[in-house]
Amino acid sequence: MLVRRLTLAAIFALAAACSVSTELDVGAADSEAVGRVDPTPPGAPSDGGDDPGKPSPPDADPEPNAPGDILGALSGSCGVVKTQIASTSPTLEQNTLVFVAGETYERTNLSPGGQRLFDTPNAGGSSTESEVMSFEILRACEGAKLLKTETEIAYGDDTPGAPTITDILVEIGGAKVGVSVARAYRPQNLAFPDADVKALIQKKLEGVNRSSERVKPEDKWVKQILHVFAANKAQADAVVRVLPTIDAATRADTIVLLTQTTGGGFVYCNPDPPLGSECP
Repeated sequence: MLVRRLTLAAIFALAAACSVSTELDVGAADSEAVGRVDPTPPGAPSDGGDDPGKPSPPDADPEPNAPGDILGALSGSCGVVKTQIASTSPTLEQNTLVFVAGETYERTNLSPGGQRLFDTPNAGGSSTESEVMSFEILRACEGAKLLKTETEIAYGDDTPGAPTITDILVEIGGAKVGVSVARAYRPQNLAFPDADVKALIQKKLEGVNRSSERVKPEDKWVKQILHVFAANKAQADAVVRVLPTIDAATRADTIVLLTQTTGGGFVYCNPDPPLGSECP
């Protein structure tokens, strides 16, 4: 009888220890900072869960605040923009997108929404690549769904001249959000002083405000994102410096999402250099 009691006591003690261990593990997982992204090796599949050897089911959602599958390796702010949709203040978020040799910018490596943008003729200029990658980042990090391309958005103001339009209409968290895309880039042999960076960002923010005034009710968004791509750290730092010097009325409540690329020359210049390469 004594042996039986000792055996039962040992079993209960072991069960209690396992229970404590489980609770500690869960607490540690919940303590990770919001918006933190651990870079995923380029070309690797998204995290499949607690067991690295077990793939996610086809319909599984990505981990919160971590990017889903995306061309390149994304790090920095992720999952934060969607928390700022209702804010009445301007905000700035930053992340980094790294491409390496061997990756390819082609239709089959994009999401269905990215493929639709890839196939859609641009309304002017050579910004298709930046608009595609803007959507891919917002899809992977913020759960954005593509609603309309820039030529599909309806505007009510037909003022003569070159009208200001928004590049993409998406849905984030059930809300319509406009996305305008800009590229902070100049060839390496040309200076890009802060005054010129400010002029670029200010002009794009003014365009954001103008298109928000012109859009028809059926496409009316609650907020706009100005997604700025910078070709290197110096240009990204310049955007951060000049942004606070732009007046509050122009910044309005716009979310500025700043993505610094590495090896992403295809976003800025034509013909597209291979991924992993910069523009000349």
